[in-house]
Parts: sequence; C-alpha cells; structure tokens
Amino acid sequence: MSNRIIQMKSDKREKSVADLAYLLRDEINADMIFGKPCQIGGGDVALLCFERMYFRNGSYASLTVMLTDDGDVQTADIVGYGGGEGLMNFSWGANRNFAEMAEGVLRKQGFQTYSAQKI
Repeated sequence: MSNRIIQMKSDKREKSVADLAYLLRDEINADMIFGKPCQIGGGDVALLCFERMYFRNGSYASLTVMLTDDGDVQTADIVGYGGGEGLMNFSWGANRNFAEMAEGVLRKQGFQTYSAQKI
C-alpha cells in the first residue's frame, strides 16, 4: 500500500477556508464523511474527510484534507489512503487518484504544490 500525501500553499487568499471547504465538497466525486470549518485563535481551519468506492479493486479509498489560513498564507495538507485489496493490499492507484482530485481543485484556486510523497 502506498498512501499519498500532498502539501500545497497559496498566498492569494481569494477564497476563505470555509469557501474552499465547500468547493472541495461540491467538486470531489465522493461521499463527505466529515467537514468542519472553524476559527482557532486568529486563524481559520477546516478538516474534511471523504470516502469513495473504487470499483476496479472493489474497496473504499479515503481522503483527508486540512485547510489552514493564518492571515498571510493558506495551506492544504491532503492525504489519500486506503483503497487496497487482497493479501498484499494493492490500491492500484486509488489513493493517489483521490488525493490528486483535491490537488486539482485547489490548483484552480491558485494553490501550488510544494511537497508530494508516497508513504
């Protein structure tokens, strides 16, 4: 199993964290399990959790996105995981594909990827 982690940031701040959370909810083709934008101190945070069935391997992949805005920069931490099947737990790219969906939505909003890794 190779989970996918993508880290992005944006200095543009064209949309609020809550607006970005709603945009991801509407644009990603998946079931939102949990989504909560809130303010903490002087910053905004949203934690979003999604789940999606991948028929090519008959299992669910999960996606967690944490959006933050500290007043100067917005960041997004995207983690795609699960989606594996069988004894060796092969995901056939389901978790990578799921994470890249969120990356694509945020890229259209001015975010840039600064780290992407498999774990």
